This record gives sequence, structure tokens and C-alpha cells, in this order.
Amino acid sequence: MNLHDERWVRAYRLTPMPRWRWACFAHAGGSASFFRDWVHALPADIDLLAIQYPGREDRFSEPCLTDMQRLADGAAHALSCYADRPLVLFGHSLGAVVAYEVATRLEQRAIAVDHLFVSAHPAPQRQRGGQLHLGPDAALLDDVRRLAERPNALLENPALCELFLPGLRNDYRIVETYTCAQPRPLKSRIGVFYPEQDPEIELDEAMAWQAASHQPLHLQRWQGGHFYLVEQRQALIDAIVATLSTPSPSLKETCQ
Repeated sequence: MNLHDERWVRAYRLTPMPRWRWACFAHAGGSASFFRDWVHALPADIDLLAIQYPGREDRFSEPCLTDMQRLADGAAHALSCYADRPLVLFGHSLGAVVAYEVATRLEQRAIAVDHLFVSAHPAPQRQRGGQLHLGPDAALLDDVRRLAERPNALLENPALCELFLPGLRNDYRIVETYTCAQPRPLKSRIGVFYPEQDPEIELDEAMAWQAASHQPLHLQRWQGGHFYLVEQRQALIDAIVATLSTPSPSLKETCQ
């Protein structure tokens, strides 16, 4: 592993013989530290990795990426160094399609992804697009407030917003310009987390993830909005661990 690869992955837990290595991909404007505390909620035999996108936190001095291809290429190359144990990918919002694109690249390298979990985002071929990345800062921040559904001190601090906005705008550019006419079906199982009060995804957009896998889809409905996983972190982690341990012979749907 070279220094460039190490910039992409934050290893919050790394053990010699884990059952799985779980790699997490953050939402637009998010960073690896969003998942840092998840390590305390995981079983001890599951490692926790998080992808650090360029242009934020300890990669703040690096230019932000503006297209999905380079983002997924960099993350996949870095994660390949951790593939000596079974890999599980989890992505929320923007991170869902980044994780999918990373999974396709790993599969092309003959690196198996045991399971791909995607949260609160339409299937690759059902992207909604958008123009917010071309608009004023205020519109971007208003959209973050809309999805957060709760006050965020960061958004009311002009100095912090100035640091936060470049990464946010470029993440919106990535997700709003990403297109995938026909997904490359993965060998991996896909689990979809569908928050029922989230305006960013409809049930048919969640079900459309079936086209991205050769295996039957596992859909789980959740109460809550776009960031349902903040308050329901332990339940989400428990659901993932249970799914990993259970065969999925046919399309399944559960509710939380």
C-alpha cells in the first residue's frame, strides 16, 4: 500500500482475522468521521473502514473531485489493499452509488464484495439529476437544511460554511451529473434501506436496485427521513449484521 492509498481509507478498526471488513461511504458533504463512532456498535469480529473523499477533514488541502469515475477509481484502488478478508460495502445517499461503482470496479479486479448495502438513494439507472451544484451557496445550504430536518450549528456559522461549501458543491455535482443507463449487475447481494419519509427516494426507485445484482434484492423499510440512520444507528447495524448471517434465496422485504 502506498501513501496515496492510505489517504482514502480510515481504518477505525483493523484486526488480523475479522469475519468481514465493512467499508462505509458518506453522503454529499459528509466525511469518513461520520462513521467513526460506529466501531463501538459493531461486533468485535467486524472491522470498520470509512472512505475519506478528497477535499475534506485531513484531505482538505487536496482538490475536490467533480466526477464519479475518478472518485470510484480512487476508492476502489485503495480498498483493494484490504481485500484479504471478505468485504462489505455500505453507502448512504451519494455514498450508495459511489459504493456501487466501487463494487463494480472491485469485481472487475476479481475481488468479491460479499454484500453491498445502499441507503436512501435511487438505483443507478434511476438518478434524478439536478442543477443545485450550479446555483448559489444559499440554495445548497437550504437543501442540506431540508434533508437534515433538525437545526445544524455548522450551517449558521459563516466561517465554517466557507470551509464546508466547496466539498458540498462538488459532491452535489457528482451526484447530479452521474448517469448510468444500464447497471452492470453484480455478483454481490444488495440490501436496500428505504426510509419511507425521505423525499429523495420513492419505493419504485429503491426496488429498481434489483437491476444492479444477479441475486435477489433484500429491501428493508425504515421509519424516518433522509438521515434516519443517525437516530437508528444501532438498529441499522444490527440489521446489517443479521442480513450478513442469513442466506437470501428470494426477494425479501422487512420493516423497521
